[in-house]
Amino acid sequence: MPESLTTLRWIHGAADCASCTDPAFQVHRFDQNTFILRQSKCVDFEGPFLYLLFGSEKALLVDSGAKPPAGQTLPVVETIDRIVDQWLAERHRESIDLVVAHSHGHGDHMFGDSMFAVRPHTKVVGRGASEVASFFGLAKWPEGSAVYELGHRALTVLPLPGHEPAHIAIYDPDTRILLTGDTLYPGLLTVADWPAYRRSAARLAEFASKHEVSLVLGAHVEMKKTPREMYPLPCTFQPEEHALPLAARHIQELHEACEAIGDQPRRDVHDEFIIQPRNQPARTP
Repeated sequence: MPESLTTLRWIHGAADCASCTDPAFQVHRFDQNTFILRQSKCVDFEGPFLYLLFGSEKALLVDSGAKPPAGQTLPVVETIDRIVDQWLAERHRESIDLVVAHSHGHGDHMFGDSMFAVRPHTKVVGRGASEVASFFGLAKWPEGSAVYELGHRALTVLPLPGHEPAHIAIYDPDTRILLTGDTLYPGLLTVADWPAYRRSAARLAEFASKHEVSLVLGAHVEMKKTPREMYPLPCTFQPEEHALPLAARHIQELHEACEAIGDQPRRDVHDEFIIQPRNQPARTP
């Protein structure tokens, strides 16, 4: 894993959010064409991660942020515009089309959609499974995969329903990053549809076995640095949180765990994540 991501200290909230001085978004430039944003946990306790990927023809933003407290605005468009302007200036270009898609359609990943909908040169992808499948060309949803071309950067999009019906993963062969949203990350993996989730975990493991995956990047961090321990939810202060990246081995671990659980879903605690079917009592270990 790149040292910068394993040791990078993200904004992680505050014991007293009233006095928190964190920006609404922390921006990390992974490489020249890849940006990772973390929303402040004092804006929303979910603290979601957003991903902005540039190609030569268009840019893809994965997720648009969570709703801020009443009376506050979310500067997500302004933040993305600053990144885009910087990227364009470096290349002496005037514009690039932006596509706003989602790891899935839950509220903490789509609040900024309405603001992006009026941004020039921008397309916001619908959040239902049929809309996602149609846009990316996933004709056999939830099976199969599709290539989405940004211009000299061909991403692979895989359906991953289970946490949410329209959930997807995105693989970037340039960086060997696999974006897994809420399906796999260092935290509480809540499952709404167990059979679908179990099949998705199997498909994800099969894909990872055939492609080089250097980093598994999800949409949240909820685990502590201490194995098998997570922060209680909701939590606005995570001073000793787990690093953002997981590894390819965690994909296989998730798949094997789902198969071991079998047809009767149950809570299953691992060092780096916790599988949590929604019909089971939620608690910290």
